[in-house]
Amino acid sequence: MKNNIKKITSKIKGSDFWSNLFKNSFIAVLGEGGSSFINFFVVILFIRLMGSEGYGVLVLAQTYMTIIDTVLNLQCWRGVIKFGEAAKVEGDLEELYGYIKLGTIVDVLTAVLGTVVCFLLANFIGSLLNWNSITILSAKIFSVVIVSHFSGTPTAVLRMENKFNLVSIQKIVSSLIKIISLVACIFLSSKIGILTGVIIYVITDIISNLILIVMASVVIHKKYGLRKVFSTKLPKKTKEFTKFTLWTSLSDIVDIPVNYFDVFIISKLGLDMVSIFKVFKQIISLISKLSVPIYQAIFPQFSKLTASNELEVAYNAVKKIQKFVIMVILPIFIIVGSTSFYWLKIIFDPTYANYWYVLLIYIIVHIIAISYTTIHPLFVSMGKVKEDFAYVLITNILYFIVSLLLVDKLGMLGIVTAYATQAFSIILLKKLNIEKEIKRKNKNEL
Repeated sequence: MKNNIKKITSKIKGSDFWSNLFKNSFIAVLGEGGSSFINFFVVILFIRLMGSEGYGVLVLAQTYMTIIDTVLNLQCWRGVIKFGEAAKVEGDLEELYGYIKLGTIVDVLTAVLGTVVCFLLANFIGSLLNWNSITILSAKIFSVVIVSHFSGTPTAVLRMENKFNLVSIQKIVSSLIKIISLVACIFLSSKIGILTGVIIYVITDIISNLILIVMASVVIHKKYGLRKVFSTKLPKKTKEFTKFTLWTSLSDIVDIPVNYFDVFIISKLGLDMVSIFKVFKQIISLISKLSVPIYQAIFPQFSKLTASNELEVAYNAVKKIQKFVIMVILPIFIIVGSTSFYWLKIIFDPTYANYWYVLLIYIIVHIIAISYTTIHPLFVSMGKVKEDFAYVLITNILYFIVSLLLVDKLGMLGIVTAYATQAFSIILLKKLNIEKEIKRKNKNEL
């Protein structure tokens, strides 16, 4: 056992790829995991202060805002990393500055657009979905968050510069601000109104985004100089960058059903079920914090490898990580899911515990899906954004059909079944595409 650990340790230390991945992933896990752990208690406090139905209103309003944000507020971070890393490999700092400037311009303009549209559409969407006046007003208040959400390029800069510690600090500090605000509310009153809860959530989210922007600005100023970066010309590959960003954004848009529509579909079963499913999603998001940091840390590395024509090396890393997750992580979380009947009852109430089997199946499906989490940044780093969009579109249509057909018959299990169908289908499609590309390149080299 000791020899195996030594062998793994020496392998990590002897490889820049694995060393950077391990270090950055570990720091990101601390940030993501720490903030998610705190946010889990934030959910508990919100439910305690607002009640299940009140929290259900907050979830609907927040989900509406997030959908509009995803559709209109283009996030350039993947483009800044992909093209920025290529510029760094070529030693062209002017191009790198150009991508940071271009990404920032797009971030700011689309954030303003998203805010305006989100506010103006709230009445129409509310009447369409039979929302009451409180839910519509909550959605309008949430729209203010989008204007502060021009943090895509700042996030990219911090990741390219290996400043994952700053991102982690930002996430934990933001979560602490939220929970401290709620604890203060408990001392002042045993209950809070829906609008008060919404305003607390919105203010803390805006503070979170601004902290990230300030951190990135400091890093840019120290390393390159803010004036130098933002006075430079737009990059030569502005057209390619814009196309790449549009395609990746389109993939995010067609991914909306899987990420957000489940809440609206579940709402057919009642606001109490929305609250239960949101708690289950929060638990799943805690697990996702193991995969999100790896995605964040490995994308810049994959961008370097694909730019250096080392696709097979990158794909081998995907397979090694997948094997580790299935052999080590999955058994641990099967135990967590199997015992959820007991701890859901203690933390929440017996109503949540009645659906423990849904949570168990959800956890198993999700762990299998995230075992292949690194296949997604690899696919994007290969420049296959059009194929990525097509695969996401096809599998999400499949998700939407399956969920609508099964939710009335199976309840929350219908959503979990639809998620499994979508997740495993897109992994298979990308896996086949990458393996075909590797075979083609190997054949050409013979």
